[in-house]
Amino acid sequence: QLLAQVRATALAAQDHQDLPFEQLIEALNPPRSLAHHPLLQVMLTWQNAPEGELALPGLQLLAAPAGGGATSAKFDLDLSLHEQSERIAGSFQYACALFEHASIERHAAQFVTLLQALVEDDSACVLRLPLLPAPEQAQLLAFNATEAAFDAELCIHQLFEQQARLRPEATALVFEQECLSYAALNSRANQLAHHLVALGVGPDTRVAICLPRSTEMVVALLATLKAGAAYVPLDPAYPAQRLAFMLEDCHPTVLLSRSDCAQALPASAGVPLLWLDAPHPDWLLAPQHDPAVPGLTPAHLAYVIYTSGSAGLPKGVMVTQRGVVKLVRSNGFADFDSSSRVAFAANPAFDASTLEIWAPLLNGGTLVVIDQATMLDQQLFAAALVRTRTNVLWLTVGLFNQYSPALSQAIAQLNYLIVGGDVLDVPSIAHVLDHCPPQHLLNGYGPTETTTFAATHEVVALAPQQTRVPIGRPIANTRIHILDLWGQPCPIGVAGELHIAGAGLARGYLNRPELTAERFVPDPFGAPGNRMYRSGDLARWRADGTLDFLGRNDHQVKIRGFRIELGEIEAALQACPGVRESVVLARQDGEHKRLVAYLVGGEESASPESLTPEALRAQLSTRLPEYMLPAAY
Repeated sequence: QLLAQVRATALAAQDHQDLPFEQLIEALNPPRSLAHHPLLQVMLTWQNAPEGELALPGLQLLAAPAGGGATSAKFDLDLSLHEQSERIAGSFQYACALFEHASIERHAAQFVTLLQALVEDDSACVLRLPLLPAPEQAQLLAFNATEAAFDAELCIHQLFEQQARLRPEATALVFEQECLSYAALNSRANQLAHHLVALGVGPDTRVAICLPRSTEMVVALLATLKAGAAYVPLDPAYPAQRLAFMLEDCHPTVLLSRSDCAQALPASAGVPLLWLDAPHPDWLLAPQHDPAVPGLTPAHLAYVIYTSGSAGLPKGVMVTQRGVVKLVRSNGFADFDSSSRVAFAANPAFDASTLEIWAPLLNGGTLVVIDQATMLDQQLFAAALVRTRTNVLWLTVGLFNQYSPALSQAIAQLNYLIVGGDVLDVPSIAHVLDHCPPQHLLNGYGPTETTTFAATHEVVALAPQQTRVPIGRPIANTRIHILDLWGQPCPIGVAGELHIAGAGLARGYLNRPELTAERFVPDPFGAPGNRMYRSGDLARWRADGTLDFLGRNDHQVKIRGFRIELGEIEAALQACPGVRESVVLARQDGEHKRLVAYLVGGEESASPESLTPEALRAQLSTRLPEYMLPAAY
């Protein structure tokens, strides 16, 4: 069918071969650019006309290439083919400014592979024909050779208990003036865990935790895991309506909080409440030994974290214990040990906190808890990092761009500075490398559905004209596939959707089986029964095995490191009285990216005052967190 279509098109074009070129240009009037040819960039030349012979008496004639063999490319890429005896021969001509020799060699091998597949089966669907020759297939497999031994049969709390037995007096946690040893933190968490078990908490049940960053937060997380349950972190700054939805959706056995968060909680949560700061609480009378939970395995849930949802409501991502252990033990990108002092500075309701909390506590290091007031003040934050001798720091791109000048002294003392959550800003990275380089500066990439990180890239230096930083290679026990629309692996350098498989894969979305089936699909490159996550991110492999991030194939955006589905904001806007239609965009204004909403009022609109930016923001603030509120309308 393809050959017939091409033949018909080519023959039809021959009917217009005498059209003057000047008339064609006048009719098309293509936009002019000094960067490329205005009409076309790629040409295929097929020469199959019989060659005439010129015979002169007493002379032997040989054809010589025009220009004596020295040519310059007229187009970006030109493949010229001709018949030669019983075979087809030809050559590529390409612009050296755009293509490397190795890339053209790969293109040639891919083209031959495609032609062989065409010849072998003329009834095959063209869109599913292979492009990758065997050597390139082997190269892509090598990019995913990430298997490494890790504690796959141990749960999070068991690894922490190991550290408590090995180094009971070592400092596990620092918060303001408080220091807790591993033994003390373990005992306190054990008491709360025994109490939770008595309340009916067990494997795959859920415990909601509405607390700010604090000692109580860490105790609550650890106790929940020791009781066998999964924790559901809730941000006290969220609107009550959003918190109410999350509590109803995750149906926790108990909600842990403290009195200064009481006003943030919905009036009728319908969940038993345990105030951790109550005077003389019962749980402090519980046993201090490690609880035993029969049947608990690393396949059980560790936590449920809610992310923005395109259908207008947040969705809960279910992450297993094994995924967290894989992230922080023998991960291939950072060596955490007893000397690691890791800042807990992220919002507990976001998965950046997963690395911050468990990397030190499962490797014998120290967790340095940074309160919100300190975090919001650049100078206080910098002083706290220096004072506590923090040597591991994770920052979102937006926060890094804003804070890095003030954190120079703190950054210089770091073993690891991890920046992620969005596309890295090259000038900001260059400034740090030039003025206060940490020992290791990492670009961290990964969606919540794959347990914080799926790939990392260590930035050692930047080239003078470099405009992007790769997201790197898959971390240990993680596989990444770049696939086209038909699920075929994309060749090196070709953009496709990024799919992630491996031990860090989440179980799916809580109470959303259809969405789980849509995003967590069978992995044809793994063992039977394996799944991979369709990220919606566009990327491509480089020849050296690193990945370039190229954007999204949907309406999800990142603002200051927060993952936002624009559809959720649009749905909230259209629920406001007087709003008929709305569109929300992420707009880049200089160095800052912000949300901008456009709306159309209904025919039976409410009063004009209700559609002012201030009034609409006030209405949205009852449903959406502050980071999802558009900046302008």
